[in-house]
Amino acid sequence: MISKISIENYKSIETCELDFSKINVLIGPNGSGKTSVLECFEVLRKFSNRIRSFTNIKPSRRIRVDNISVKTSFKAHGEVPFQFDQIVFKKELNRKIKIKFKFDNLPLLETELTFDENVGVARIIGKDLSTQELVRYPLNILFILRTERKIDRILRGALYEVKNVDTHNAHQLFFYTCYRSEFKENIQLIKNFFSKYGQSDIRWVPLPDGVTYKIVATNEIGVDVDINDMGSGFIALFPLIVPLAFYPKSSSIFIEHPEMHLHPRLQYELSKFLLEMSEKRNYQLFLETHSEHILFGFLNAVARRELKNSDLTIYAVRKIDGISSFEKLKIYEDGSVEGGLQEFLEPDLDEFADWLRVWME
Repeated sequence: MISKISIENYKSIETCELDFSKINVLIGPNGSGKTSVLECFEVLRKFSNRIRSFTNIKPSRRIRVDNISVKTSFKAHGEVPFQFDQIVFKKELNRKIKIKFKFDNLPLLETELTFDENVGVARIIGKDLSTQELVRYPLNILFILRTERKIDRILRGALYEVKNVDTHNAHQLFFYTCYRSEFKENIQLIKNFFSKYGQSDIRWVPLPDGVTYKIVATNEIGVDVDINDMGSGFIALFPLIVPLAFYPKSSSIFIEHPEMHLHPRLQYELSKFLLEMSEKRNYQLFLETHSEHILFGFLNAVARRELKNSDLTIYAVRKIDGISSFEKLKIYEDGSVEGGLQEFLEPDLDEFADWLRVWME
């Protein structure tokens, strides 16, 4: 899993070093810098995807001190695939952006990406991997689920490669795997989730043209209902649930605003599903969220001894004088947080004070 990320000069982040565990949550106001962390994950994936186009590649192999495993080092130079002046801290072009990941219990040990307005440098270190495997490895373990979650009423296409699924093509993977015996366990995870909310046997059915299809489920009174008629919450959940049921085990997955369009109760229930997926498939999860219900779902799991407090990491993100600041919150074994969750409590207190003022006038 990813144990640490260090970021320098990326957007509003001048410098930060974040330690991670099994379940990781970033909370804070809009524009505080949470999404910038997500984007650093995307930068690593983009570099891994474009590495073959780099103009200067220098691989090397050497024996580690313990004389047991081979350590592979890879270094590549190439054009920067980003608008550097739009992402460098304070748009100061004399700075360099540096993003460094460290990993635990993986063949991939460390990646470091450094780039200025002209050249990007990728340095990747792993063990027991060829250079080609090492370069592509981040694409096999690191996934991002963005907020673009929509299911059209009329669908087409099939997706055959599990690792390529995300929120915009989840229905295509569902189409390919729904009735295949080798994916029965994955599909059952999806069916079980929707069955809890009165939508049983979710599946695709063909449309008359023989080319397109739709996704339906059977409701409480035995009527088949198009997923688009179940409500915006279920529409938003489907592209999230499907990838989580299929990504390779031991993946690291960043989810942007999983609470989108969900009722508070369903947000809380979603936290249980995320914990279930993390346990069953050994996922490491990263969440950027404004949902106190998801957060309290994780903290209550700690209190119930279903999640170790050491396996839950919460960062409160704020912007001070235009610079992002990250505070790691201390979580106790009873699920409480040292100092409380001011990020969520302060708005509640403000609303209560407003209510009192109205009634006192």
